[in-house]
Amino acid sequence: MSRPDRAGVLAALRAALASDLAALESVSAATRDEVGSAETKSEGKYDTRSTEASYLARGQAWRVVELRRNLAWTEAFDVARAPSAQVQLGSLVRLLGTREEWVLVTPFGGTTLRLPEHIVRVISPDSPLGKELIELEEGDAFEFESPRGALTFEVGQVG
Repeated sequence: MSRPDRAGVLAALRAALASDLAALESVSAATRDEVGSAETKSEGKYDTRSTEASYLARGQAWRVVELRRNLAWTEAFDVARAPSAQVQLGSLVRLLGTREEWVLVTPFGGTTLRLPEHIVRVISPDSPLGKELIELEEGDAFEFESPRGALTFEVGQVG
């Protein structure tokens, strides 16, 4: 299988984050408007619609900040910088095990990018898999405890 282009993977991640951010900003604006609307005004001491709307707006605001921070990282990351031989932030890693898998290590995780020829999981160094991968090199083998049980991988490529 061919190797995905790290610049292309980062561009796809940037586009996915920008799309998520635009959608959440739109929903967040509507939620903020609802907090102050007459329809959510309390009609009695047990009516919590306004309080619940404000909690939702606060949670959405935190998520907007998080998405902006993640997007800023993808924009600031120097994709032209020569990759290290060890797995680190920004590494695109080919894992060999029961199946071949590509992962991109970023400060945040939880996204799966579906590219034309590859699927790339975005993981953070704080994730269980990320903790095992950081500072490994090509050819290193490791065991990873997943919800499905112990899995054994070998680092096929680091780029």
